[in-house]
Amino acid sequence: MTITSATAARGLDEAMPPFYRRNFAAGLIHGIFFQASDAFANIHTILPSLVALLTPFAGFVGLMATLQGFSQVIPQFYTAHLIANKARRKPWLLAIISLRFVSLGVLAWLIFQFGANRPQLVLWALIGLFGLFSFIGGMGTVIYADIFARAIPARRRGRFAGAKQLLGYGLAIGSGYVVKWILSQPDRFPFPLNYTLIIGFSAAALVIALTGFAMIREPQVTQLRQPPAFRHTMQTARQLLRSSNNLQRLLINRAFLTLGLTVAPFFVVYARQYLNIPPATVGIYLSLQMAGAAASNVLWGWLSDASGNRLVLLGTALSGAAATMLALFTPAALPWLFGGVFLLLGFTLSGMRVGYSNYLWEMSAEETRPVCVALQNTVLAPLLVGLLSDRLSYTLLFSVAAVAWLLSLVLAMRLGEPRTDPQARCCLPTTPSIP
Repeated sequence: MTITSATAARGLDEAMPPFYRRNFAAGLIHGIFFQASDAFANIHTILPSLVALLTPFAGFVGLMATLQGFSQVIPQFYTAHLIANKARRKPWLLAIISLRFVSLGVLAWLIFQFGANRPQLVLWALIGLFGLFSFIGGMGTVIYADIFARAIPARRRGRFAGAKQLLGYGLAIGSGYVVKWILSQPDRFPFPLNYTLIIGFSAAALVIALTGFAMIREPQVTQLRQPPAFRHTMQTARQLLRSSNNLQRLLINRAFLTLGLTVAPFFVVYARQYLNIPPATVGIYLSLQMAGAAASNVLWGWLSDASGNRLVLLGTALSGAAATMLALFTPAALPWLFGGVFLLLGFTLSGMRVGYSNYLWEMSAEETRPVCVALQNTVLAPLLVGLLSDRLSYTLLFSVAAVAWLLSLVLAMRLGEPRTDPQARCCLPTTPSIP
């Protein structure tokens, strides 16, 4: 009996989870517009340029970088424990996205009402709301991964991620041109109206992302479990660190990478103060960053599949070092050259997302994976540099970051490849049985 392609396709669809097509489309809407929202409130371009208008002290940019770093640690470490015995996780993420939308809406209103006459009020509101935004976003990351792991089957996740990133980065690049259009017309859109619109667009895009996620039909959780005691988690973490030299090297590598990335929000402030770039150039920088992330995402994905994620980590460190060195040595007479900093920054951020997540998935056993992820996200000390940034010159700040990137590169060279080297994997030591 000959099976036609149509029959085969129907058989494949029947094997899909319930509401697969609906969830695929809704997930695309959510992911694409979430990317656009994130672009309009980007921590490396838009928000630092807003801070520079509200205060001459660049240390507040470092404070925001530190808050973002903490948000990647504390909530993620506990959220998995909170949802482990919950049959439905979608309401939690709906509440988180809604709260993020409210934070952006309140910030846009405060900028419009008080940006011109009470900048300090807006500054502290920005810091507080950004901290809240980042903290609950860290919680949402864990829940999002859990829901979509059940909604999109493994053999379709590559297609889903590729479509989401392609369309999302395209919209994010367009967001940069919208920012440029607004900031290039100070007579038509004076401060604070200009940044009210930009943050307002971020909130509007998040509403569409929220609508897309609300359309998702959450698949049933097949197995509920009681979360392990925190003491047990810490004991497991200590055992993993003692038994895996490769995990130790990865964490130190991540620490230097985090240190190098901490200075990225200062690039825009530096360009405004020392290269005298026009305000609208911030939009071009945003588009270049998103274009670099989109283009390199294809490269990192191919390299990850073909040769392993150790090479992705090497490339990430190289692009981060190149971005920082270019920022350090761009002459004031050639300000256009500074755009390359953000193109390379896009390469770096994309490589970090692809390389570290995939490397951890390959090096860790299923039972140790959550602890390995938590350990990776506990590298906080370098972020304290952000708080000291106001006491450092840009030359010293960028030089420290460049050295950190180079050390990250050296450590990446010493990492094993879990795909081919059993010694590079992260497993709990086995206790030999006593006869």
